[in-house]
Amino acid sequence: MRSKIYSSFSFSKGYYRWFVAIGISVVLLVLFLSYSFFLVLKENQINSRKQTFSKQVELAAKDIQNDFSSMHDDMLFFINNLEPWTYERTSNEELAFEKRARRIFNNHRDVLDTIVVTFPNTIVSFHFDDQNNFLKSIYESSTDVPKSKNEIILSNPVKDVKIDIKTNLERFFVYKLGNYYLGKSGDKFIYDDGEYLTLGFEQQFGDYVFEGAIISEITQNVNEGLKGDYIGYINSIDTKAKLKVLVHQYPFNLAAYDNKFAVVFIQDITYIGFSVYSAYFYLLLGLLVLLVFVILILYKFIKNTQYANELLSRNSEEIAELFRRQTLLLQESKGFIYFQSSDGNMTKVGDEVYNVLGYTKSDFIRNFKSYIIDDDNVRLHKIIQGAIREKKEVVTSQIQFRKSNGEVIMVRIFEKLLYDSEGKYLGNVGICTDINDKYESEQELIKSENRLRAVLNSLPDLIFIYNNEGVFLDYYVQDESLLLFPASDSLGKSLLEVLPEPLNKEMMELFDKVVQTGKLQTLEFELMLTIGKRIFETRIFKLDEGRIISMARDISAQKLWEKGLQEAMLSAEQSNKAKSEFLANMSHEIRTPMNGLLGIIGLLKETKLDDIQKEYVEIIKDSGESLLNIIKDILDYSKIEAGEMSLNSKVFNLKKEIEKSIRIFSGLISEKNLNFTYHFDSMIPEYVELDKEKLIQVLINIIGNAIKFTPDGGNISLKISGEEILETNTILHFEISDTGIGIPEDEINKLTMPFVQVDSTNTRQHQGTGLGLAISHKFIELMGGELIIKSEIGVGSTFAFSVFGKIWKEKKGNSDEEIIEDDEFGLLDWKNMAEHYPLKIMIAEDNRTNLRFMDMLMGQLGYSYDVASNGKEAVNLAKNNDYDLILMDIQMPIMNGLDACRQIKKSLPNSVEIIGLSANAFQEDVDRALEAGMTAYLTKPVKIENLAEIFKKYAENKHNKKEVE
Repeated sequence: MRSKIYSSFSFSKGYYRWFVAIGISVVLLVLFLSYSFFLVLKENQINSRKQTFSKQVELAAKDIQNDFSSMHDDMLFFINNLEPWTYERTSNEELAFEKRARRIFNNHRDVLDTIVVTFPNTIVSFHFDDQNNFLKSIYESSTDVPKSKNEIILSNPVKDVKIDIKTNLERFFVYKLGNYYLGKSGDKFIYDDGEYLTLGFEQQFGDYVFEGAIISEITQNVNEGLKGDYIGYINSIDTKAKLKVLVHQYPFNLAAYDNKFAVVFIQDITYIGFSVYSAYFYLLLGLLVLLVFVILILYKFIKNTQYANELLSRNSEEIAELFRRQTLLLQESKGFIYFQSSDGNMTKVGDEVYNVLGYTKSDFIRNFKSYIIDDDNVRLHKIIQGAIREKKEVVTSQIQFRKSNGEVIMVRIFEKLLYDSEGKYLGNVGICTDINDKYESEQELIKSENRLRAVLNSLPDLIFIYNNEGVFLDYYVQDESLLLFPASDSLGKSLLEVLPEPLNKEMMELFDKVVQTGKLQTLEFELMLTIGKRIFETRIFKLDEGRIISMARDISAQKLWEKGLQEAMLSAEQSNKAKSEFLANMSHEIRTPMNGLLGIIGLLKETKLDDIQKEYVEIIKDSGESLLNIIKDILDYSKIEAGEMSLNSKVFNLKKEIEKSIRIFSGLISEKNLNFTYHFDSMIPEYVELDKEKLIQVLINIIGNAIKFTPDGGNISLKISGEEILETNTILHFEISDTGIGIPEDEINKLTMPFVQVDSTNTRQHQGTGLGLAISHKFIELMGGELIIKSEIGVGSTFAFSVFGKIWKEKKGNSDEEIIEDDEFGLLDWKNMAEHYPLKIMIAEDNRTNLRFMDMLMGQLGYSYDVASNGKEAVNLAKNNDYDLILMDIQMPIMNGLDACRQIKKSLPNSVEIIGLSANAFQEDVDRALEAGMTAYLTKPVKIENLAEIFKKYAENKHNKKEVE
């Protein structure tokens, strides 16, 4: 066997002759490739010149055309702004005119020679002399003006002025083409209607003529406005030489000239490529020397290979013995042994290869590389080469083999690298073992771990993994806002370092119990985070013998619900008793003064009032309506208790609405001589989106209590601050402080209970229902806040709360049009306003009482109108009449207002505005009306101010549309 493997390695004289013949063939091949390389090099140089010249000639032509067009545009602007009386009035107009002329001349000195301006009674010319002096000449008649070859006449018949522009095109072309350098073997020209202008540039080739073919091609392409490049010949008149040239032309136009122009560049390419010939010769010589050197190296390599194989032959018996000893082991481990020479060829393989891979020994020796997966083949080669460079003796790796049946398996390669005494690599002996079953098990374990990680990552809990000493190893956290700091910062630290005291010690005690007992431990604790106080429930248990896991869940909402449930149960027991007391005195305490208050306001508003009286009436009106809203909430408090109260958010001016609510108390503040101050923090946004009515009612309740319980001459302050969250949201903080009588500490918690007062006796000094703070407390919680009360007997009280809102940079487009309310009416005089704001109106209403009330309001406004008693009549009237505005009741017989609105909008989509009417102002009612196509929504009973605002707005919109049309 050993003689069969290595006997072929012997040299003879015939082998060396073949070696020399191959070397000569390689030299001839190098010469042929060198000549081919020269041709390719020459062609590349010509193509490079073509690209460079094509870009240069295009830039030159466009530069000339753009500059000349700029001059022409400036002249057109100049003549359009000339006045015929420039030289007939004052010297100031004349001086201004000459300054403009000089400025234009300076901007275009390279093309302008002289400009002659002809006014009705004056002819003026301008030019620069050789000393750069700007000269002006005046002529008595046009016959005295010198003529020029290149002239452009611009005239303004309306003003009877014209300009005669005398250009110096040759100087202009020289100036522009002077920016482009073509080298010693290039020329440049301007093509002008078949003539080639040399422009005074030095001719690199002397006098010469083109071949006729090039001239005809250039002429044809320029006339057609096409750019072109050509390769042809020129004949030198002086030397009679014939040169091969590259010609590029690019056509351009000059405003006001009909001539065909083009920029023409010429480049000599006769000897192109020979400039690198000397370098090319030395390169060829170097390649030949390198070839000889390579042949010598190959000779040395073959000799070393012979020596290495001889050495391998001497050691083959020892290796064969090793092969025999490991045969039994390989059979059990599903492996086989193999031998490789220094050039990577397989020289021998064990019989077990058939059992492992299914290939015969001869097949595997010839084709083993093709059975290795391509990527692994490359990787294994790099590993072995790296090990040889570093003189390593052992190499291990895992690669994939393709078996004879097509199945791909994972194997482990162990190779022993062999070197001679001089350290030269001789070959290797290796063992290939089938580890596919183990590999698949490992992969399945990895997939299982990945699935576990995916499950952990999907859990909402805060999951941390520790070692048995309490040091953080890993984490799975979905929301890091529930942490004191980023989870990654805790890695490598212990529980005692990360958690604050005394929580860290409590957690560590439970942690030690888990380590010692292996039993699950739970802990409930509170943390103050950046997002507020949160309550967590943590479970700690063993993950395995070396790791502990904790899972913490945010149970703040659950605890809040439990607390609320407990409070609700306690409140339910006390409410029945308190409600009886409340209902007994409600009529005397609220209803009687309300009837008198609202009645007198209606009468008082119809009388003649001065400005101060009007302001007082508005304050009384606002107070009455605010109190009316409170009464509605009192009578419907069961809705609050049932959790049916919802937010109706809208965009409004925060400062304006708060100041409006403060004015309600101006009379009481003045009567009690109180020092009332309020302050807005700089972080307060101008416009916010939240439930304005509930916020204002909370402020009215709390400020009203402060005024009620503060003695005469006392102090009350309102502070409003803001905290921006994520740029688009804000938390508004309100703090109302007073110097009132104060509240006992044990009674503070009772203040937010419904129908409960600190002093509930019949002899109490301050009257009231005891419901205001309860309602306010519920509203604050509904808006995402919490009411905090601090008080001291004889010193005063502080009521603080926060609400969550959205920031708006400006007022939302139609945010206040969903429900039209009784806002400040402004200076509009609504009586007989139909004269100033005419509209054609229809009212769809089936209730006679409502129609009578609407008739009174419309009469005071001065409007006539049509009536539809149901939705079907409203649709017919709308189709047959050109209405500007329709007031549409929602509940009507035959067809309701929503269906009628949809049909009108379907047949008349943009011709009429529809305003909804309803006794309900719930948000769902508003949404349904707007979805049906209504523009706005009015609540019954309708007030005259509401109608006046609506009519004024839509009359103005109608007028603006007509002006646009």
